[in-house]
Amino acid sequence: ELLTFGGLISATDPVSTLAIFQAKRVDPHLFYLVFGESVLNDAVGLILFNALAKFVGDDDSFERITEAIIKFFLDFIINFAGSFCLGLLSGILGALLLKTVDMRDTKLLELSLFVLVMYLPFFLAE
Repeated sequence: ELLTFGGLISATDPVSTLAIFQAKRVDPHLFYLVFGESVLNDAVGLILFNALAKFVGDDDSFERITEAIIKFFLDFIINFAGSFCLGLLSGILGALLLKTVDMRDTKLLELSLFVLVMYLPFFLAE
């Protein structure tokens, strides 16, 4: 239960740091480095919470714990590999779409496709 709680609250760490960086107007390079780390931290926190939540329960038999450990590693590997492949594929397809289609005359179409390219991987992952 403690590991599940730790996975849940680990994603909230850099939020206050980013707010202070924005208020103090620090170097944008540093801001974006911390922002990138926080995005990765959020993703790992979500995967850890979902994987470790399988351990929470009243049944502490050896078989259940062994089964939960195997499910934990399988879920973590599948989520990591699936998220990586989905992100890579959607990034490449989005870059090709935005590079090949000329949308200078239709600003609304450009904005709509940009939002679609950003949210489509999220909807597919869910």
